[in-house]
Amino acid sequence: MKPLPLALMAGIWLADLTKVLGAHPWWSGKVVLIGAPIGLVLAVILGTILAPRWRAALFAVATLAAFWVATTGKAGFAASYAEDQFAGQMWYFGWIATAASLAGFLYAVAALVDLRKARTPLRPPSPS
Repeated sequence: MKPLPLALMAGIWLADLTKVLGAHPWWSGKVVLIGAPIGLVLAVILGTILAPRWRAALFAVATLAAFWVATTGKAGFAASYAEDQFAGQMWYFGWIATAASLAGFLYAVAALVDLRKARTPLRPPSPS
């Protein structure tokens, strides 16, 4: 397990960045605590199936889609004066999916960086 994605998700939780981006203050920290482990486990599982570049692309698209679901749910919930239960669930679960896919994206990017470090030589080749 790579420590950088976990540290970045912990930083997002500590800074309560989800609340700044539009999550409800009541559960803004909880969505990161639920979503981050799910995303990291999915990233590890998909690491056996997909190349890091495809994994990063998949999680990037999933992060954008989940954020769109969360913001659409928030708008619908607010427009209904907290009456539309489905919109509220879209808002809440959209944020969990956003945290999960962001954690998976960060893990995939860390894997890409590790892969590039492994491919670059530490010193230039000696002339023969």
